[in-house]
Amino acid sequence: PEAKGQVGPLSKESFIVLKRSGVKMPVFGLGTWLAKPEDLAVEACLAAWKDGYKMIDTAALYENEEAIGKALKEIKANRSEYFIVTKLHCDRHGFQQAIDELKVSCAKLGLKYVDLFLIHSPKGGKVIETWKGLIEAKKMGLTRAIGVSNFGVEHLKQLNKHKLEMPDVNQIELHVWNHQNESVAYMDEEGIAVMGYCPLARVKRFGETCVSKVAKDLKKTEAQIAIRWSLQKGIITIPKSTNKKRIRENGDVFGWNIPDGIMKTLDDAHEGFQASNSVNNMKLPWKEVK
Repeated sequence: PEAKGQVGPLSKESFIVLKRSGVKMPVFGLGTWLAKPEDLAVEACLAAWKDGYKMIDTAALYENEEAIGKALKEIKANRSEYFIVTKLHCDRHGFQQAIDELKVSCAKLGLKYVDLFLIHSPKGGKVIETWKGLIEAKKMGLTRAIGVSNFGVEHLKQLNKHKLEMPDVNQIELHVWNHQNESVAYMDEEGIAVMGYCPLARVKRFGETCVSKVAKDLKKTEAQIAIRWSLQKGIITIPKSTNKKRIRENGDVFGWNIPDGIMKTLDDAHEGFQASNSVNNMKLPWKEVK
């Protein structure tokens, strides 16, 4: 099993090459939503790094960029060894604001640039001018790649229609209980990498579906099956946790695979389940957000 555009067997070092920027992006990393207070966020990042995670996903909205910056200082690794994703707060949309906010995020993270900067949600409006701001921020060297989050097919099509550079990544809720087939098909067509948040659906479906039986049969945890499913589907996957034991467990998804027959069984787990509210922003009418 190989991620789309991914070479060789999956490992924590695996990456895909983003289509527009040519940037190498890890296929696996740590999500940090709700990783507060500061010491909790720092500890989670250090535990993940120790366990071989190469990517950390944060956002202005999470209010933990400074804590992550602190952890990066403690890690003392070369800048090229880790990959940092952050996102624009939806109260800060606009061309210049997007650039200014990224500078603020970089300062908090203690970095000259981030690896990937995303519009967190279309709901902040002014999507076209904000996206132009991200394109400019990339030219300025404040980020190596740019993308979006919680964008539906219609939103992506509109960027195309305006003859703008398309995003390298769209981060959406995606897991074994919600495959987002329509969005994934369009993103594949356009060469937009699919990044899935809530890969465990916030554990709301654990013990309720065929996934728990598969976990028992393969002697893995349900979380490991959900994460490995995402990786085998070619989705960039960022399980979140602040618990060291779970961070280690969530990272133990390499060196084994889910056989093809069982992957087919897991296709039946799709029930359109939504663990987050943010996913609803994918359906916002364009006229409300443009």
